[in-house]
Amino acid sequence: MNNPNLAAWFQQEGLDQHGAVANNIALFQFGLGYDFATPRFDNTLEFNPPGPQFPPTDLPPPLTSASSPRPRPKTRVSLACIPCRSRHTKCDAISPACTQCIGSGRTCVYAESRRGRGKLAVLEQRQILSNGETQSEREERQSRSASDATSATHSTHSTASSLDLRMSPIGLSPNGTSNETIVGPISEAENSAKLVDLYYAFFHDAHPYVLPQKFLNQRLRTDKASLQHVMPVVEFIGSLFAHSPAKGAMQERAENILLVDSLPANGFSVQALLSFAIAVHSCDEFTSARAILDRAIRMALRIDMNSETFAISNGEGSAVLAESWRRTWWYLYVTDGIFSGIRHRLSFALRDIRSEVNLPCEDADYNSGEIPRPYTLEEYNSREFAGEELKFSSFAYLVDVGHIVGTVLALGTEPRGAFEPDVVSADARLMNWIMYLPKEKQLVVEDPGKVDEVMFQAIMLYNTLKVYLHRPRSQLAYGSIERNSRCAPPPSEKLVDDEQRSFDFHTTKVLEAAEAGTGLFTLPSPFTTHSPLAICGLTLLILAQISACRFKLKDAEYKDARDRVRLGLGAIKVLGEVWAIGHVTVGEIQIIARDVLSLQKLGEDGTLANSASGSYGSGGSSGSVEVDMT
Repeated sequence: MNNPNLAAWFQQEGLDQHGAVANNIALFQFGLGYDFATPRFDNTLEFNPPGPQFPPTDLPPPLTSASSPRPRPKTRVSLACIPCRSRHTKCDAISPACTQCIGSGRTCVYAESRRGRGKLAVLEQRQILSNGETQSEREERQSRSASDATSATHSTHSTASSLDLRMSPIGLSPNGTSNETIVGPISEAENSAKLVDLYYAFFHDAHPYVLPQKFLNQRLRTDKASLQHVMPVVEFIGSLFAHSPAKGAMQERAENILLVDSLPANGFSVQALLSFAIAVHSCDEFTSARAILDRAIRMALRIDMNSETFAISNGEGSAVLAESWRRTWWYLYVTDGIFSGIRHRLSFALRDIRSEVNLPCEDADYNSGEIPRPYTLEEYNSREFAGEELKFSSFAYLVDVGHIVGTVLALGTEPRGAFEPDVVSADARLMNWIMYLPKEKQLVVEDPGKVDEVMFQAIMLYNTLKVYLHRPRSQLAYGSIERNSRCAPPPSEKLVDDEQRSFDFHTTKVLEAAEAGTGLFTLPSPFTTHSPLAICGLTLLILAQISACRFKLKDAEYKDARDRVRLGLGAIKVLGEVWAIGHVTVGEIQIIARDVLSLQKLGEDGTLANSASGSYGSGGSSGSVEVDMT
């Protein structure tokens, strides 16, 4: 397939019916126990997450050679296994593997009990049985894993060889008690297995293109060499959720394996580069992440991953592997658009590349290995004329909203009139997307109460695009203080003209999207299972609501918006415990909010000092806005 020259790309640094449908996304307003009484946006923000953001783990706490083992704390261990607990699904607690894990192909791991249950031997036996391995296969795999890990890490960092990968005691049970369980020393191979489990428990559902865990384990037994570039990235991402002291060394290990001229040009390398780019971006290394993603794009085009035949010809006769290639291509496409949107590019590298790749199936089919006939893009794009209702996957809807990214970016952010035809057309595409979204997809929550992470991401991206499109044309002006945001910098400080200000069309659209998008974070799911790519989108929504609090909202509407800002800030703070960009973003939002809303913070001497700097000039209407939340 002939592709255009992309060299230039890699050298660039009241509600109507439609609005009512959009706001149905925020139906699940459960009381989640957040402390929204804090009146200041500073480092004293406190919140109480609705449940464990991390599962209990049997990884021991870090020990140094000079330290002595600490007394074992009393723990409360639920009978539910770790994968079921992290997904809030009902677990029948059958040993060695529960029904949910067997059905989904996940490794079933239970927190260690203090009431007579065996320790490592029992845990190891559960994993052996759930993975379908014999004892001899297990010993052989552990031996190979230990040998490979030692050789790979020896040349990178002196602390990496031991891989002291422990979970810090951050997981909290619903009543606020620690779920940490301490056991004895574990081997390097078992450390690797735990990191893989964490990757699948927290990262995979929102980025489901690597082989499902059941099939990855099978491939590790039959063709481990093919995954030699994927596994270091999987383990690095797992180490971020484990709060491992070796995560820096593991990132360096992945870099040394991936960022070399000898990296083979194949689908597994593209997967590894894509995952690594997302992780590095979310660790607040935007420039490096863009370069890594660009390399993944070039490689994908070089091997014709955008062709219809690639998945079949490189699927080795496996429908699951062929589906993995389709998913990899489309997630690469979506990620390219998201990265470009954060930088306010007018387009992205893959937008104009012809793609013949069929659409991915539902995640449940992918995980089970029962892959149906894939739908084509042509079938999706003509779905409104189909004689019978076609049921497309959540991933298919994410692909579609990824296409809309290109339409919105191409418009730029400089307002040119009250009703620009191209803006109206782009808004129509967004409205069509949400109108034709089936009701079961709009709710985001699947049976039995599990959040569909891909659909979550698609709807979050939809709301982000609405704000991205309409805020520059709305009454919600930007201020110079917003340049402090790395995730959502202002596109321009140009104010809309008086003619456009006389219409409230764009402002209403922004407020709809900001409310609905933030409302997604009230769904019954740990924040840490959401894609870190949502952090920058959520930041965009929060900043829009902060501006609305200054320029538009009063009384009850003002207080409701402030509550949503606190919710979004709390979600980013939790995500920041894993992803550095979240930690940085919380501080940036607090600075912006204090300035825009003329809030006060405690100085070093304990006195109140007004932090407002008047970054909006005289164009605001802050004098009519109540800032007292008490």
